[in-house]
Amino acid sequence: MDGLYNIPLKFKGGVYGLSECEGSQEQCLILKYREGGEILAYEIPDYGYGKYITLYGIPRDALENTLQAFYSEEGNLKKITADINGKEMLLYIHYESAEDAKNEIEKFAAENADAMVEGICQCKETISRLFIEYFDDGEYIDIHVKLGTKDMRAELEKKYPDYEDIADSCGDYGSDIITGDNDKLKVYLLCADEDEMDYLHLAVNTTLTKIKQEAVEKLNRADDFKVICVEYD
Repeated sequence: MDGLYNIPLKFKGGVYGLSECEGSQEQCLILKYREGGEILAYEIPDYGYGKYITLYGIPRDALENTLQAFYSEEGNLKKITADINGKEMLLYIHYESAEDAKNEIEKFAAENADAMVEGICQCKETISRLFIEYFDDGEYIDIHVKLGTKDMRAELEKKYPDYEDIADSCGDYGSDIITGDNDKLKVYLLCADEDEMDYLHLAVNTTLTKIKQEAVEKLNRADDFKVICVEYD
């Protein structure tokens, strides 16, 4: 194949591999490899204007051998996935409405937060700050957690005595990032019509709620413990 793949928006209901459904029908989602590596891109077909998604680290042989296109009983393309490095990767999802997008994104964000909750609960140190950071530049989307221990906070305040808010500065903590599946989150969010709702903040608020409900009480918290949710650049 030449790196250009036409996935019909309408087909028989069921699940199909690339060789079973790929064709030249008039209404298609067109997957195209860009020059310079394993970079796959397509224009989202749902909105009638040039909104694109770029996906990285997609080997061509993996795409051709493992792509699956899912069609509803009515024959509408619902989603596309592929097995990339032993993991199912979402390449595209179609929403029937803004309410459908809201429900699907809220559900995934809650499931995605489970991985962050698990990572948070593994920490046995005394925690002063739990940071939830998020970012969206239109192409890259990220939600992650960092933990600031009591000892880290004390060290920062000693090192920067004139910086009143240093304890609340996430970037100054040398903690590891705890994250979920941001690649899948990106597809969920970018395939939604942003004119209908702020879906990023829906995902952030869902993540924040889940972490507060299921992780905070399990932490060994310092007297000054705070949860801080902030956008970074």
